[in-house]
Amino acid sequence: MNSNLIIQIQEPNGNFTCEIMENIPSPKSAYIAIAHCDSQDCIDNAHSLKSELIRTLQYIGGNKVNEPDTSCKGLTRPFGKCQALKVPDNSKLLIIVGDGKSALSPLIQKYPWKETVLPVFKKGSHFNLPSPFNKLQCAFWENSIHEVTHSILGILGISDEDLKIFISYKRSDTSELAEQLFDELSHHGFEVFLDQFSIRPGVNFQNRLEQELADKAMIVMLESQDFLESRWVQEEIAFAKKNRLGVMALNIDGAKPVKSIDDEFRIKLTPTDFISEKRLSDDALKDTIARVNDVHSLALFRKKNYMVQNVLLALKRNGGNPDFDTQGFVSVSNSKGTQGYKIWVTPRPPKIQDFYYSDVSKIPAKKIIFGPRFWERKRDVLNDWLCKKSSIDFYSEGRLIRMSNKIINS
Repeated sequence: MNSNLIIQIQEPNGNFTCEIMENIPSPKSAYIAIAHCDSQDCIDNAHSLKSELIRTLQYIGGNKVNEPDTSCKGLTRPFGKCQALKVPDNSKLLIIVGDGKSALSPLIQKYPWKETVLPVFKKGSHFNLPSPFNKLQCAFWENSIHEVTHSILGILGISDEDLKIFISYKRSDTSELAEQLFDELSHHGFEVFLDQFSIRPGVNFQNRLEQELADKAMIVMLESQDFLESRWVQEEIAFAKKNRLGVMALNIDGAKPVKSIDDEFRIKLTPTDFISEKRLSDDALKDTIARVNDVHSLALFRKKNYMVQNVLLALKRNGGNPDFDTQGFVSVSNSKGTQGYKIWVTPRPPKIQDFYYSDVSKIPAKKIIFGPRFWERKRDVLNDWLCKKSSIDFYSEGRLIRMSNKIINS
């Protein structure tokens, strides 16, 4: 499942230099070119974005190649001359860092780029790029250009573009801090579950809680003085462990920690990190959100990778010869070689987007979606309906052996 990534960035002379990352958690290799308009702010932001992409990829297991074994050796080349552009089935992305005022290099404008383009602007900027880039959907940032990193990783298939987090806390201890995190994470593009805002009256609380947990990549636990005394908190911890959700803790003033969380994934907060008894200072909040971003990417990758490896192992044990193809599917044939299968693995209970991607891939094979089970009956019913309409089968994690047997023996 690991691949290589080439990142090129525009230099003052208009040419591009590159760096190579190995062991990238992606179904196929990728090429990124970061171009920018000609203001100093755009130049600085472009280089800052490149550094943040490399740092994030290293955090989730990627390795930077110090001496590239390529024809250019990482040295400057004109735009469009990189050997990676000749690879037919890798991902290709051109990022244009703009400010709404400065011009884009004529070399970029004239090059017949036919792959994905992502213009990046600060919120509030006037969107001003020449054709054909002026008709594209942009990514916007507010406080730092690093905020668009997740969008880039999502486009490349390295991470999920949906950012989903569950906040676990004890109301009597940290309600105000939980609300502050809810607001700030939502502002940064996360879909956040906080029970006091997210569950309507009349809904089965336990079923909804379990479904919301299953839909999220990770839990942020607010370890306060009486945090571990809550029955609901204990259930959330148990669910996270059983279902391999990512976990991160904010430990408040030396409170008793959750034993199953390593200190690597814990931020220890002291009274100096708060502007009042219950709200974080701007600096502490900024550092916390940045850490949540990192852990979220890692959690989602680890869970999907674990599930993919389990699918591959089950099929191999059954006599199959599975592979992970360039579109992100596990590919395998039955024992007779007469029927091909493509399995889409999702670390969350499947959504309509998973059915859409599996359906429009136009691969001549039987399609299967493999992922976590549903906890709410209405979601299960909707999923069954989508399976029938799309002729795509769904198998939950608990039915892995059954899925493997059916594929190989069909």
